[in-house]
Amino acid sequence: MRTLLMRREPKPGELLLVPMIDIFTVLVTFLLMTAVFSRIAVMQIDLPSSVSVKPAEPKFRLEVIVRQDGFDLSDGRQAIGTIPKVNGAYDLNALSERALAVKREHPTSEDASVLSEPKVPYDELIQAMDAIRSAELPAADALVAAAAVPGARAIAPGVGAPQTVTVALFTNIALGDAP
Repeated sequence: MRTLLMRREPKPGELLLVPMIDIFTVLVTFLLMTAVFSRIAVMQIDLPSSVSVKPAEPKFRLEVIVRQDGFDLSDGRQAIGTIPKVNGAYDLNALSERALAVKREHPTSEDASVLSEPKVPYDELIQAMDAIRSAELPAADALVAAAAVPGARAIAPGVGAPQTVTVALFTNIALGDAP
């Protein structure tokens, strides 16, 4: 009777680590295999720094402000122009033409700032950066012939088509918030 009254002490539960190690091995293998195939394009941009360095002489810098209703262009001191939206979309061709006109006035300048309002979609910001970065010009253009802009490369001409050259406009682009 005494043996019936004695209670057995419960054995402590065992922690099985082998299945957990198997799951982590499969997970790590899967993540390593998928990481190899994903590629990320890296674009070098200049972000504003917290330390301000005063340049000896102010250089020309194109400012493109991407607003909800279009683009505002300035040189930091005075307005150059405004490009409104056309049919609810940003007019990137007009922006590229205006950037080309500014480049003709300041052929040695490569600096630009793209400033955006908070509600502007990221895709529109990238398209604005692409529009001011380069343009395609005929090979006989004065900007190409004078070789004032480095980084021009020829595009293979078709049968009877004039040769065009991709010309770098403003390649040093900084990002920021619009005032």
